[in-house]
Amino acid sequence: MLHYYVELAIWLLLAYLIGCFFGWFLRNISGSVAPAATIAPVTPAAAVAPKAVASLPFAEPKPAMATPVLTPLPLPLPKPVITTPAPPALMAAPKPVMLAPTPAPTPIRAPTPAPVPLAKAATPATPASAPSKMERPKGIAAARGGKADELQRMSGIGPKNEQILHTLGFFHFDQIANWTAKEQAWVDDHLRFSGRIIREEWVRQASLLASGKESEFNKEFGTGGLKGKDGKAHSGTQTRKS
Repeated sequence: MLHYYVELAIWLLLAYLIGCFFGWFLRNISGSVAPAATIAPVTPAAAVAPKAVASLPFAEPKPAMATPVLTPLPLPLPKPVITTPAPPALMAAPKPVMLAPTPAPTPIRAPTPAPVPLAKAATPATPASAPSKMERPKGIAAARGGKADELQRMSGIGPKNEQILHTLGFFHFDQIANWTAKEQAWVDDHLRFSGRIIREEWVRQASLLASGKESEFNKEFGTGGLKGKDGKAHSGTQTRKS
């Protein structure tokens, strides 16, 4: 109920103000002021009876409209910004390195070996006493009297060498005893003896046998190339091995 009284008081105050305004306006128009006795005292709002108030056209107060309470509308929540992390940059595939074409290997040719000169036949060592030049000794066509000396008695002459000496025209001890140094070198080279004729002293052996010095021959050269009565070939002081 309190709001009804408040509203009524507001209306009364408003009516009072309006009346004051009209009164001021009328005084200004008429130029005269009405006597104080004629001015009816204003009845205060408190003196108005409730019934009189009820008889007023605005006695029935209208229900006050409730002041709408403005409820702030809920602001739309900001949508969460979902930031998708950028995928890590894929490593760029390495570009294929174009290798320079490998040049074809140059075939290495084996150096042509220098022609090796054919090895010459080993020249038999010539004894210091032998001259550098050789000379073939003169032989005979056949043995004197048709009978050759037994050349195998000499040390270093066997059946084969005896046959070669016969082919060269030497059948007797005196022929061999007369060989010079150049003739000895030639026969030694022909037989490939490498100085054997000088080392075995063929000339001295032939000289002793040709002169019939058997005891001296046996002392120096033993039985030579032949076997003795005991079936063995005995060597002498010149043929004995040290």
